[in-house]
Amino acid sequence: MNIKVVLEYDGSGFAGWQQQATGRTVEAELKRALRSITGKAITVYAAGRTDAGAHAEGQVVNFHTDGRIQPRRILAALNARLPEDVAALSAEEVPNEFHARYSARWRRYRYRYLDRLSRPALERGRCWHVRGPLEVDAMSRAARALIGKHDWTTYCSASEPPDARVREMRSAQVTRRGDGIELELVAEGFLRGLARSIAGALAEVGRGKQPPEWVGKILETRDRRQAPRTAPAGGLTLMEVIY
Repeated sequence: MNIKVVLEYDGSGFAGWQQQATGRTVEAELKRALRSITGKAITVYAAGRTDAGAHAEGQVVNFHTDGRIQPRRILAALNARLPEDVAALSAEEVPNEFHARYSARWRRYRYRYLDRLSRPALERGRCWHVRGPLEVDAMSRAARALIGKHDWTTYCSASEPPDARVREMRSAQVTRRGDGIELELVAEGFLRGLARSIAGALAEVGRGKQPPEWVGKILETRDRRQAPRTAPAGGLTLMEVIY
C-alpha cells in the first residue's frame, strides 16, 4: 500500500525536516516511529523540506508498506510513538503513483510578524517580533510584484541550481490580525530560503526603510547580493499542500 499521512509539528526543537548526521529532525523521528510499527526501515517522501525552527500544520508525506497494517491503525500507532511536538493528523491509502512532492500542485506557507512593543510570551518561537508598527498597506502593495512566474535568484539560497530557480507564485497577501501581521504565500514550489527572504524584504518595506516598488526591483536583478535580511525561521509555517 501507498500511505499518505498529514503531519503537524512544532519546529522549535528540530534541525529541520531532512534527516542529518547530527541534530534532531522530523524525518528521523517519523522513520523511527514507522520502524517501530512495521519492523522495517521505511523510506518516506515529504512535500517539502522545512527549515530548522520552521513549523508545519499540513506537511504531507507518503511511504509504502506491505499492507498488513491498515491506515487507521497506522495513524493511532504513529501518534503513540511520535514525540509530543509531532502529530499525525490523518492517514489514508492512495494510488501507487501518488508522490507527496512530485504530485503536489501548490504549497501554502504563512509567515507571522508581531509588531507590538512588548515581546511575546505565548507566541515565542512562532512569530518574528518586530518592534514598532509595520505599515501593512505598503507591504501589501509590495507583495503584488511577487505574483506570477519569476526567476527567484535574488530571494533564494545560492545553493539552489541556477537552472531550477523559476517558480510560479500564485498569490501573496499581507493581512493584519490583531497584534500580528500574516504574510500568506501560495506557490508551485518554494526554493530554499525563499519564503523567509521574502518575509525579510517585506519587513523592510513595512518599517519604511524601503519603498514598496523595491521588492519587485531587486527581484528583477536576479542578484543574491541585493537580498535583504532573511527573516527568522520561527515565524514560518507550512500550512497546506494542494494536489
